[in-house]
Amino acid sequence: MRNVASQTPPRRRGGRRLLIVLVVLAVIVSGGIFWVNQSAQAAVNVSATLTVYQPTASVAHGGGTYASALTGAQVQAGDSVKTDTKGRASIQLPDGTLTRLASETEIALNSAHFTKSGTLHDAKITEKIGRTLTSVQHLVAGATFQVAGQSAVASVRGTKFEVFIKADGTMTVKLFDGELDFDGKNHVHLTSGQQATADPQGNIGPVGPIQPDPDDPFGPALAASAAVAAGTTLGTEQDFIGAPLHNGEQQQYTYSYAGGGLIKASLGYPGSAMQLKVQAPDGQIYTGTGPSTILVNAPPGIYKLFVIGVSGLGTLGEEPFLAVAAIEQCVSSDIDQNGAVRRGYAAQDLASSVQVSGLSNLRVTIAPSSPAGAIVTSTGTYNGVGWTGSVLLVAHSGVIDIMAVGGTVFGVNVPAQQIVSQIGSAIGQDPSSLNPGFVVDRLFACNSVVMIDGHHGASALS
Repeated sequence: MRNVASQTPPRRRGGRRLLIVLVVLAVIVSGGIFWVNQSAQAAVNVSATLTVYQPTASVAHGGGTYASALTGAQVQAGDSVKTDTKGRASIQLPDGTLTRLASETEIALNSAHFTKSGTLHDAKITEKIGRTLTSVQHLVAGATFQVAGQSAVASVRGTKFEVFIKADGTMTVKLFDGELDFDGKNHVHLTSGQQATADPQGNIGPVGPIQPDPDDPFGPALAASAAVAAGTTLGTEQDFIGAPLHNGEQQQYTYSYAGGGLIKASLGYPGSAMQLKVQAPDGQIYTGTGPSTILVNAPPGIYKLFVIGVSGLGTLGEEPFLAVAAIEQCVSSDIDQNGAVRRGYAAQDLASSVQVSGLSNLRVTIAPSSPAGAIVTSTGTYNGVGWTGSVLLVAHSGVIDIMAVGGTVFGVNVPAQQIVSQIGSAIGQDPSSLNPGFVVDRLFACNSVVMIDGHHGASALS
């Protein structure tokens, strides 16, 4: 193992306590004002967040006209997303469920609901044409996730699967992990490593092993993602999809890491020869050729990753897929070092930092793990009124979105407006979109700790 030179001690920033206060007060609000507005609903509508890896991706809101969209756009139930011949994109729900779109793909988000405890209740996507790769987080009992084609529907539970729909409506489903029910005019059940095809009339053929497909762009991506996921912390993975790369060309990406372990980077692409170089904050460069994984015993700071076209890429080039993940300590933390930032909040951090007149018996819990967000639930008493509230924290366009998903109040005299006034006077900003003073790259939960990773940059406001 390589020795790491000593670094400048981490900076501590005063924004940490402000963020803690905001999160807990937002939970309190969800137990009051949100309950007043939403108590009759069994589940809450949520939106998905669009990521555009390569343009162009377009969104049509509510059945309207398609318009070019950028990373961070919100996709609501009733909206549609499509990619052009070069476009690559994804939509992600707050629990981390991710659907990737290959080029020339069109989908519609029919519904997406979360329970009042902050878990996925149901979601449905209609795929009109093209290829999608979906990673569904573990679903609680009774929850559903479906992808519908022209004449068949795939229903899954806690799984990773691909759907390919041809222009004539033929639908092929490949299951890489978990279990899946495939229903058309007949029913088949898939387990890991199997695929099945429905014809345009909904007749589903026999189940068989997944067949190699040289035109499938998701195979190399799955391999690279699996390589970095092994032995790293869930939630630290960031993926990058580049434009077609030609011989002698180079693409650069960055990954922020506040230290404490190692970084893994892996490159996936259809064939030919590419090279991956990782430049650590201390200037050392690590090189790998082909799909081999690079491990860096990582000093804190901003990592630069270079993908280089070597040979055999052809006139059209090939799209590289780069996956990066790290090992992080899932503990309370406040690190600001060499441009990289890490904030870690345990339940006790949140509960002990809030002092609100009239508030007592405050208890905060954080859901144990989530790769792309965190569920924070709180109970307490406000001026004699017992309440519970839950919020989802997710990273969105470099800031933090705090979304109330439910709450209950035992009593009718709920001082919601008073609490809202206290939040405004305490933080001076909208609790639905929090800028913590740095660019947020990743937000996840592990070991019941909210982890926020990011970096300093021009888009971070003090």
